[in-house]
Amino acid sequence: MATTGALLAVVTGLVGACGGDDPAEPEPSSDATPLSADAPFLELGSFVSTEVEGHELVEDSTIQLGFADDTMSVWAGCNTMFGAFTVEGGVLRWSHEPASTMIGCEEDLAVQDEWLRDLFLAGLAATTDGTALDLAVDDVTIAMEPEPQADLETLLGRTWSVVGTISDGTTSRVPPRVRTPRLVVGDDGLARLDTGCNTGRTRVTVDSTSVTFAPPTTTRAACPEPTNSVEQVVLSVVDGRSDYLRYDGSVLVLVKDGAGLVFQIT
Repeated sequence: MATTGALLAVVTGLVGACGGDDPAEPEPSSDATPLSADAPFLELGSFVSTEVEGHELVEDSTIQLGFADDTMSVWAGCNTMFGAFTVEGGVLRWSHEPASTMIGCEEDLAVQDEWLRDLFLAGLAATTDGTALDLAVDDVTIAMEPEPQADLETLLGRTWSVVGTISDGTTSRVPPRVRTPRLVVGDDGLARLDTGCNTGRTRVTVDSTSVTFAPPTTTRAACPEPTNSVEQVVLSVVDGRSDYLRYDGSVLVLVKDGAGLVFQIT
């Protein structure tokens, strides 16, 4: 559910574990309905924190949580972290170390990003009344409400940089040695396409719920691995109508026929 300057890098460094006993597994409250992985209300896609207790957020920042297919994204004023997620026993967590955009931000926001990464890797008890989402672990509670999706018309006239791919149920960063795939989209929807290896053209059409690409025309140079694998995901998504998307104004996740791309919109 990932902003950049010239070129986005993606980081996947692990945060070292602290000493002492392992934290207790969070348990959902008996007074609410535990979240399930197939909860229909997750189709609302994007949530924003309305109240956080047990931890003080950086002034004027909120936590934004996005879901698209099997990918969960988290943003709190600096970098966007994203990766595959699970919900087991009412506990919501990333299933592995998330990828992240990498932009320069103030130290307090960078520290907040690290706190959130640890929080969602460890897992939070998640409960819902069918609309709101409540998260809790240890002494921290986060109340969240649905957030309207950004107007898809604002995707036109901007540059879309691919920072992650979704394939076979796995969300991965674009390998550092692969040139960043991107679309430079004009106000009229005509777009220059770079797959990370080949270049070409397509046309982007948006409506209130989806993005549609005209069949792309590209050069046909042979691409080495892992560039070839990234290009194949790009070409499978950038051709036809998306099956599912989430867009928050800066990060766009598109899924089509089981493959997906995480774009940073600048």
